[in-house]
Amino acid sequence: MERNKDINTVAVIGGGEMGHGIAEVALISGYKVFLRDIRQEFIDKGVKRINESLKKLVEKGKVASEQYNRIQKEYLFTSVDIKKAVGKADLVIEAIPEIVELKMETFQDIDRYAPSHAILASNTSSISITQIGRATKRPEKVLGLHFFNPVVLMKLVEVIRSQHTSEETMKVACDFCLRLDKIPVRVEKDEPGFIVNRINAPTHVLRGCILDEGIAEPEEVDALMKRQGMPMGPFELLDYVGLDVHRDVLLYYEGNLHKDYKPYRALEQKIACGDLGKKTGKGFYDWSKGRPVIDLSRATNKVDLMDFMAVQINEATKLIEMAVCSAEDIDKAIVNGTGNKIGPMTIAKELDPDQLSERLMNLEIRFKKKIFHPTKMIVEGKYR
Repeated sequence: MERNKDINTVAVIGGGEMGHGIAEVALISGYKVFLRDIRQEFIDKGVKRINESLKKLVEKGKVASEQYNRIQKEYLFTSVDIKKAVGKADLVIEAIPEIVELKMETFQDIDRYAPSHAILASNTSSISITQIGRATKRPEKVLGLHFFNPVVLMKLVEVIRSQHTSEETMKVACDFCLRLDKIPVRVEKDEPGFIVNRINAPTHVLRGCILDEGIAEPEEVDALMKRQGMPMGPFELLDYVGLDVHRDVLLYYEGNLHKDYKPYRALEQKIACGDLGKKTGKGFYDWSKGRPVIDLSRATNKVDLMDFMAVQINEATKLIEMAVCSAEDIDKAIVNGTGNKIGPMTIAKELDPDQLSERLMNLEIRFKKKIFHPTKMIVEGKYR
């Protein structure tokens, strides 16, 4: 695929789970890539994962062996020196841990050493792009490029505009995503969680209520979800990601979105015991003998799946009301970022506004969560 004329060299800051994947798709699309991390061992690990993935793609005939060899010799460069890594970059993509102070410090350094024309992007899944941009002297050239894991397979990239991002920056970034064979979805306002994670956010609160109220156990909920075709149950997924990471996200939402996102008791209890999920061998499940086996016969009948869809639709309409994105973009983002075959706004068109409003109000009253209150758009049936 032809490269974007405005971007020839890409610097990826962070060689971890997301960083190495972003570097790989840029390499496959013919870009020169500088991969940087704070220690050589982290870079080596990232390069190893890139090479292992590329070799599989060569075996499958998706990458030519000649291209693989050229990537090794001509396109992939590494450095622990951030000045060297970003010095010739047209686009810098940061993919480091979700710690605000660390990102701000890193963007100060990137801004200092990157060429004046370079666009600076963050792969953050939740932190304000506007706040990150304040660490630079070029906030109009700072935006979010939120890729989804695994980067090589997932098509969606959320392209997030800060309060200062220029239209030209947005257009160049969207074009870059298309050159990577990705599907860019524009996020026109810098709201916590952006689109996909924001729409899923209230489902975490609802599941927390279900545990705290003793309505169902994690395995009962996961069994119900897996019976619907989900490859991994939501609590199993939280264990996989890390319960401490999940808690950090909820705390961010609590501080920046609504107090109803305060971490739920069942989660706090697990963390207090040191049970953080897969990485500690135990979380909601026991991982000491490998991935837990979920007994599908335990699927609960005390939880209504439509409740989860209702709070997702409700959150989606909040984004539409705030002009963050369109209904079409919400469905495009959810389908390409989660693997769902259909988006929430398409499902919403088949739902009666009065029944949907009543369901949401019942959830609000039952669990005392204001975030479940139906939006004006739902009450007035303007989503159909």
